Amino acid sequence: MSTIGQIQGGRFAHSGSVRSRIPEQSHTSGMDPQWQPTVGLLTATPEEFAAMRAFLDSVVELRVAEDPATYVLGALPSWDCGRRHNVVLTLLGSTANSAAANGCANLARSFPTVELTIMVGIAAGIPNPVRHEQHVRRGDIVVATRGVVDYDHVRVVGGDTELRRAFSLPSPRLVRCADMLQADELVGDRRPWENLLDLSVRPELAKYSRPPTRSDILLDSSGARLRHPSRSRSGHREGFPKVHYGSIGSADRSLRDVAVRDELAKRYGFLAVEMEGSGIGSSSTLNGLEWFVVRGISDYGDTHRDHAWRRYAALAAAAYVRSLLGKCTPIRL
Repeated sequence: MSTIGQIQGGRFAHSGSVRSRIPEQSHTSGMDPQWQPTVGLLTATPEEFAAMRAFLDSVVELRVAEDPATYVLGALPSWDCGRRHNVVLTLLGSTANSAAANGCANLARSFPTVELTIMVGIAAGIPNPVRHEQHVRRGDIVVATRGVVDYDHVRVVGGDTELRRAFSLPSPRLVRCADMLQADELVGDRRPWENLLDLSVRPELAKYSRPPTRSDILLDSSGARLRHPSRSRSGHREGFPKVHYGSIGSADRSLRDVAVRDELAKRYGFLAVEMEGSGIGSSSTLNGLEWFVVRGISDYGDTHRDHAWRRYAALAAAAYVRSLLGKCTPIRL
């Protein structure tokens, strides 16, 4: 089932559904230009995939011969109101960086017109109740403008642990677009992703609604509950995600330890941890593509693990990606 939507008054509006598929292609270079994508969107879980697909326009499904993945082609708005971004969305075969690298390589091979990739989905946030302005909460959005830190790709010499050589920096064009969104928020109080998260016009996304604030539980290393800093100090507006800009940690670890989490964050300075960004960054770099990572915060990497915020966090990240590409000029084929 494919959804079609449009922007009305700055808000994404659902306009029904149709069954639409492009037959399996042996290759995509000869595809009608209206479907040739320039942006690849990658997700690791069905919740993330469904959230991103919900914000695409003109959606169709496509299978490519000798590629195990199923792809969804669609469109997203660009800075040029007369042109759109053609995008291709896929769901990785598994979590972890190896699956992400493999999925990215398959996408690059099957869609040679793609020039940049975006990993979009959920991550564990790094709360900081002492430094209020850096405090990350559930439902927030972390944008990797300073890159991804592969914190398990290290060299150990004489008892000292050092990071090995990193891959390339994130997409300069998307970093600039993120900077413009941040400037709009600081000066014009404009946050286009918030309109997209108004689900009163999207009843089919009711399961992606923002959970109650009381379910945003924060624990210390002993398992005792902590108080979040006041919203006035941390810059959180009631009922909306705060967007954080910085770096994200990535490794093949399902991190559920507050002490380890905080030590890693202190050492490397990242705002969230996840398990795919490093694979996307390295694979994109090796395939000559720009890359970017956007994450919604579903938990804190501690022992209080539940799924209450996963869907909303995935939707928040997807809404930001739509807003981000809306600041980006179309990529010419």
